[in-house]
Amino acid sequence: MDLNKKTAIITGSGRGIGKDIALTLAKEGCNIVITSRTKDQLDKVAAQLEKNSAGFLSLALDMAKKEDIDILVDETLKKFKSIDILINNASVLYSEPFLESSDEVWDKTFNVNLKSVFLLSRKVLKLMCERKSGYIINISSTAALGVPPVIAAYGISKLAVSGLSQVLYETGKEFGVKVSTVYPGMTDTEMLRGFNPPVESKKWMMPEDITGCVTFLLKQSERVVIKDIIPWAARHDQI
Repeated sequence: MDLNKKTAIITGSGRGIGKDIALTLAKEGCNIVITSRTKDQLDKVAAQLEKNSAGFLSLALDMAKKEDIDILVDETLKKFKSIDILINNASVLYSEPFLESSDEVWDKTFNVNLKSVFLLSRKVLKLMCERKSGYIINISSTAALGVPPVIAAYGISKLAVSGLSQVLYETGKEFGVKVSTVYPGMTDTEMLRGFNPPVESKKWMMPEDITGCVTFLLKQSERVVIKDIIPWAARHDQI
């Protein structure tokens, strides 16, 4: 895909992986739509985006709310007329022993990590199918490949995202819409640094490593779709 002048929505882009993806795609010439719940974080990203020539839109929204998803799509179309790329990155992570897990944590986790991806992707995929082009990339996690009990809600929600990706792919492929899933391993983000109990971070990947995977997917020939990519910290298993 030629990224110049393409319009990309990146959820959870106020910090971490989403922020790095947004800034990198802006340098590639994309129109960028950033969104997260925290306006202060978005304002800092917007200040960096202003240095690039491509256009951008910043919207402080909650992806767990359907009405906010509607606003995101409507405002993007109003400003940029189309949506070429959707990066579903927004997520929350809570740590608690499985037998002590709360209904509240499960509801919050699944609303952000799964339901929001479903609602936004369904809305955007319909538009992409009508235009017969587009790319949806869902950011899952290696926690989906072997769910740790201490983050059961997170891991299971990310496993469900991979299942949703399969449905999106099968629905969109006849219309020329690509769908891929990225499963990041341990990555140095504010969300993971806040994990309880703390985890050793010296051997983690950085957000730009995940961004590299996303741009690799987007830049493939129109003839090619790589459905899954699993970046893993090369030194993570070393003692």
